[in-house]
Amino acid sequence: MRILIPTVILLTLVSIFPKVPFKTLYIEIRKERYEGDPEFLNNHKKNIDKLDLFVSNQKIWVDVENNSYLMIEEPAEGNNIIEKNGKLKFEGRDYTLDYGLNFAWDGTGVEGEKIFDNYTTAVPNYEFYPAKLVKKVKITTGDRIKRKAHIYAYKFYDPTDQDETNAYVNEIKNSDMPEEDKNVEIQAALGALEKKAIKYTEWIWVDMDAETQMFLRKYETTVDVKTIYEITKLDVNVPLEKDVFEDTLSKFKVKKVKG
Repeated sequence: MRILIPTVILLTLVSIFPKVPFKTLYIEIRKERYEGDPEFLNNHKKNIDKLDLFVSNQKIWVDVENNSYLMIEEPAEGNNIIEKNGKLKFEGRDYTLDYGLNFAWDGTGVEGEKIFDNYTTAVPNYEFYPAKLVKKVKITTGDRIKRKAHIYAYKFYDPTDQDETNAYVNEIKNSDMPEEDKNVEIQAALGALEKKAIKYTEWIWVDMDAETQMFLRKYETTVDVKTIYEITKLDVNVPLEKDVFEDTLSKFKVKKVKG
């Protein structure tokens, strides 16, 4: 399932380093999706036996200088909520890899189909809305390497939900309802919007005392789902597999997405 999120980032370093300060990257990420009672999600490790857990693994190849990016996600055994899928940005084209149909859907130029990755573009595919720097720490990731990180916390509100809520709040404010009833209605509307928000906590990697725009760990939480992404392998400036982008694309039949 794909969630389309607008991409605006408020970190100062974006204007200085629009891309990560590396030539190449190879990354492996373990993705854990917990589903269940919100009360249990607050401490997912302690309540793991009370939650449904689905695990998948992502592999990412990045040629920063040539603006090429490949992500392949495969479900672990028992994960039946996703199928193998991928994203490929190569030679100025944006492809969604459909392993079921063996199609590479070319969505270049189609609204909502452009690939914004965290590594080659000036506008990564995550947001620090009015993000709060929570803490500066050192963490040990899944590859057992300790690295510096800055922890940021923020929320994402669907723009449509936000607009509808704001319109409703303004309508209530301008109505002839008693003030006490207005406050009750407004708080209820804002509370409903808050429940729909996606909450994020990200550990952003700090290398050579500069933020890289790359997460080492990320929590994404909705009402009844918590998804955790954690780096399990990270190679920087190591030569990539020869022709990995072209060879991957050659295994699919290219189909154009109609805009």
